[in-house]
Amino acid sequence: MSTTNILAGCAASTILLSRHTQFGAITTFILLTSLVLTCKLLYRVILWPKLLSPTRHLPGPSSPSFLMGNFAIIQKMQSGGPHAIWLRTIPNSGLLRYLGIFNTERVFPTTPEVLKEVLHTKSYTFIKPTLLTNDIGRILGKRGLLFAEGEEHKVQRKLLLPAFSHAHIKGLVPGFWSKGVEMTEKVAEVVRASQSAGGGEQGVVVEMGKWCSLVTLDIIGSSGFGYEFRALESASVSGSPEEKSGSELADAYNTIFNMGSPSRIVAILSLIFPAFLVQSLPLKRTRDVAHAASTIRRVTAQIIAAKKSALATSQEDAESKDILSVMLKSNAYTGSDGESSMRDQMMTFLAAGHETTATSMIWAIHTLSLPENRHIQSRLRAEIHAAFPSGAPATITYDQLSSLKYLSHITSEVLRLYPPVGVTLRVAAEDTSLNGVFVPKGTSIVISPFAMNRSAALWGADAEEFRPERWACGEDGTATVESNYGFLTFLAGPRGCIGNVFAKVEFKCLLAAAIGKFEFEQDGKRELVVKGSITAKPRGGMPVTVREVVWG
Repeated sequence: MSTTNILAGCAASTILLSRHTQFGAITTFILLTSLVLTCKLLYRVILWPKLLSPTRHLPGPSSPSFLMGNFAIIQKMQSGGPHAIWLRTIPNSGLLRYLGIFNTERVFPTTPEVLKEVLHTKSYTFIKPTLLTNDIGRILGKRGLLFAEGEEHKVQRKLLLPAFSHAHIKGLVPGFWSKGVEMTEKVAEVVRASQSAGGGEQGVVVEMGKWCSLVTLDIIGSSGFGYEFRALESASVSGSPEEKSGSELADAYNTIFNMGSPSRIVAILSLIFPAFLVQSLPLKRTRDVAHAASTIRRVTAQIIAAKKSALATSQEDAESKDILSVMLKSNAYTGSDGESSMRDQMMTFLAAGHETTATSMIWAIHTLSLPENRHIQSRLRAEIHAAFPSGAPATITYDQLSSLKYLSHITSEVLRLYPPVGVTLRVAAEDTSLNGVFVPKGTSIVISPFAMNRSAALWGADAEEFRPERWACGEDGTATVESNYGFLTFLAGPRGCIGNVFAKVEFKCLLAAAIGKFEFEQDGKRELVVKGSITAKPRGGMPVTVREVVWG
């Protein structure tokens, strides 16, 4: 029973009891509500997880705290880190079970066979949890593809497929490349400005995370919605990375994706009180999210208006297959409610479509700039320069990009080791089973791309190592992992990422442009702290030493 229903029930009971007690109505309500909520808390925190749950016999880590389970280690480590340790050290037959904050149960599938049950066979039985929808749904769009369930999800995905067809994405490559070159030109301005000021002869330290986020925002705008955000163009090449970018949309997303996960207090309150009460608390995080979400909704409304006008007046736009054009031409989003749903859909692709690839770029630059991997960076640069010996081309084709095999191996290995989302959640919408184990309605299921992508059972004893050559083993340049459910960066099944090909091709273009133009270095001594946020990025960005190289 939800807290809202409990409060309503206590209010009704107070009316009946107030005639027969010596207490006033308010006192009766407070006492009755406190008693009921205490009993509910006792049941949820102790009785159910420790004595009654049918999953309590599953193997899992011991709980260091009687009330908080394994919450401390989950908070301390990066998303998916504890799961990778448990997967490696605790014998199991496909399922592990651990306890989170207030002993909330978490069931963790650990084999491709069980993951196939969750992500494919029963993909619409295991749904996104309400808590997750209420928190990040305000940013990513509650009615977008990411949070749609059942038939609604099937309808939305079918409608949007033309915008993500292989043929359409092939045609986007010149646009991806153009934006990548624009990013390198802005970074080159930063380097030259520093050198002109009397420093940086041996390279200039640049916070690359900022530029990765700006370029991917521009790409989802132009290639996803046929709209130019000009985030790169408006960004200043001087000043600190914390300064405003010049693009209000970029600043809104920067606020959201750099604020970290909800505080422990907010997380606890969210388990007890309704979402609307928690979201109304006078907290800086709540205010920042509300302001950023308001900005994003206003900008998306402007984009929709501009696209409607363009479709009505331009033959070229009328034939466009970008995400927004596909939605508008489908006539599935009509009226005020339809436009609101369309804005939610745009919010989904705006956030997921730019922040995930930006995160992948950050990890690629970090990994290739480490002393032990600089020979890999050099080999990749040699491949790029050999393909384009006259210097950075004005444009490239999909076939030219596909010919860069080592580039493909490196991007795949980065995506394996550093999935932008290390953990995602599902909840059983009904009584069901996994691997023959009864799973009652309401049980939380934890899917960890970070852990599965590093599984020694699937990837070998060197699963934790950065080794791009593993992707050259397959006949078509794929890794020799035994199952589609062993590489979970884009999940899998009917709810797998619809934009996975878009993201991979975009990633290749951006990394090729960056490595072709620059040499990246760091001493490898910085202790990385991965912040708990929507995506797994290093706290403090990715400052590396950047040096221009001769190309052509």
